Amino acid sequence: MKWRLDSVSQRTILWYDTTRSNQIKRKPKTTFRNPIILAREMALMMEMEELSRADLARKLVLSRARVTQMLNLLGLPEILITEIEELGDYWDRQLVTERQLRMRLSKD
Repeated sequence: MKWRLDSVSQRTILWYDTTRSNQIKRKPKTTFRNPIILAREMALMMEMEELSRADLARKLVLSRARVTQMLNLLGLPEILITEIEELGDYWDRQLVTERQLRMRLSKD
């Protein structure tokens, strides 16, 4: 066994076994989905597989209310939907949240 010494602070010293790989596990990088694109995918899945909202919820392991919330986002004005879709998918941070979009739904 080979050991490596790391000084964390003046009082704390950590010893690592260098023969073991992946000693320090790092969190995987979080990505966020575009809510409009996700809602369109759900609607397309419902149409192609002829599913009801309840069936879709079971298939995706979501609640029926969650599926309804996502699909209601497609009721936003088409201009807004187009702008949000143009932002792309798989974001490093949340550019637009579903909550912000739902608030827009209640205003319109």
